[in-house]
Amino acid sequence: MKKAAALLALLLLMPIGALAAPENVYELKSNGETIARIVYEPSQGDEYLSGKNILYRVTGVDAASLTAEAENLGEVKLPDASFLRAADAIAVFSETPLIAIYCTHSDESYEPTDGTSSIEGHGGIYDVAHSFAEALESEGVSVIMSDETHLPHDSAAYRRSRETAAQLVKESPDVLIDVHRDGIPDPAEYENTVEGQEISMVRLLVGRSNPNAQSNREFAYGVKAAADELYPGLIKDIYIGKGTYNQDLMPRAILLEFGTHTIEKDLVLDSTSMMANVMKSAVYGDVTGGVDNTEESEKSGGSGVVTGILIVLGIAVLLLIVFSVLNARSGGGTFKRMKRTMTEMTGGIFTKGKDKK
Repeated sequence: MKKAAALLALLLLMPIGALAAPENVYELKSNGETIARIVYEPSQGDEYLSGKNILYRVTGVDAASLTAEAENLGEVKLPDASFLRAADAIAVFSETPLIAIYCTHSDESYEPTDGTSSIEGHGGIYDVAHSFAEALESEGVSVIMSDETHLPHDSAAYRRSRETAAQLVKESPDVLIDVHRDGIPDPAEYENTVEGQEISMVRLLVGRSNPNAQSNREFAYGVKAAADELYPGLIKDIYIGKGTYNQDLMPRAILLEFGTHTIEKDLVLDSTSMMANVMKSAVYGDVTGGVDNTEESEKSGGSGVVTGILIVLGIAVLLLIVFSVLNARSGGGTFKRMKRTMTEMTGGIFTKGKDKK
């Protein structure tokens, strides 16, 4: 009884954040080898791009053993970012270059520096977000940074942060960024040395359950391509999960995980200037434009749709001519059948009214 009372007293004296530290760490495996660790439950169909650009797809999840099996889909060729190394590369900004930043999980903090993994208010993650924003501004990019909190850290946090994100989108930013930190217990998973400086790596997270999923993915690939060119080892990997993460609000929306809760925050802060340069390069590029082809894909996609419609219309006109000839020979029966088929094909563009059955 005394031991139980002592344990209860100890728990009451512990920081709230210590109880909120992530517990479930899933191991992502391929052919028996662990390729990644994640603190959110994976789902079948999720994809993972390793630091070496090998793409995996989750084929099964075992919640009891906290493991997920993934198949190797092969190497992904990222966009060419070699031009960023050119001595005469010049950033080309839009008239008002603007990036928006917010923090969905407002309590996230760094134990070694903040003393706890979770602070009920503005956690240590805001120090990282502000450092990142200042670094972007030093690169010539304007930033709107929201200090809104979205507590508690639960499944409804993204619903609450969506209101903040939607307000930021009204300012027409070029990119929408949600700043987080990971919850992997081992800090070594994020510690790295880049260009002789000890820093914390960054994981990119993309939601695959929204209309902008493909554009979000292309943008993430562009960001990693820029990072691999400018600061090899800065980007840890990319996880493409089942959620939306409010990324349906913009084609260029992304979640950045700066380190994990067990890493020194100074290492994370030292990575923000590199990440700012990467983001500026990925979005605004040089005289040839940015690394990611999100806008170009949308434009080509739009022209492809128009071309497809014109082809369908051309075929429809040709069919109408053929139908008219057949109708004249069959006394009208063939035309009625063809008319019904035409309605189904074109949605009634050339045939008005409903066929009676």
